[in-house]
Amino acid sequence: MVLLDRVQKRQRIAPDEARRLKAEKLIEGRSPNYFVSAEVADWTAQKARYIRNRALDDDYYRRLIVEYLQKYGQATRKDLDELLVPKLSEALGEPQKLNKVRNLIQSLRRDKKIRNAGSRGTPVWVLAESGAIKPWLHRIRQKKG
Repeated sequence: MVLLDRVQKRQRIAPDEARRLKAEKLIEGRSPNYFVSAEVADWTAQKARYIRNRALDDDYYRRLIVEYLQKYGQATRKDLDELLVPKLSEALGEPQKLNKVRNLIQSLRRDKKIRNAGSRGTPVWVLAESGAIKPWLHRIRQKKG
């Protein structure tokens, strides 16, 4: 039980200890971001904390991006960070959350669901099927060129 206490306090545990706790289904996550399992959270009345720590399915976050683009037509990276970072697992640090957002954007781009209608330096993400670039963006591109 001392090990579980260390996990809850976000203290490091040895890899062999983590393997043992995972085998007994007492913790979840990846090193060094372990958190107590759903069953332990239930026993200790920490269900809400468990849900905040547990990462949601990547498809959920990708759907949020697509829904945002359907509603607003476009999004900058800052827009997508504001949308997703607060929703990501509390077990992740700020740099990890930003990497996660980048990876989600790139997975949608590789799947040809979204495309960059801006420049490489200042991307503006739009749905891939929306062929027309927004008129204001076209004017910005002409001014830069």
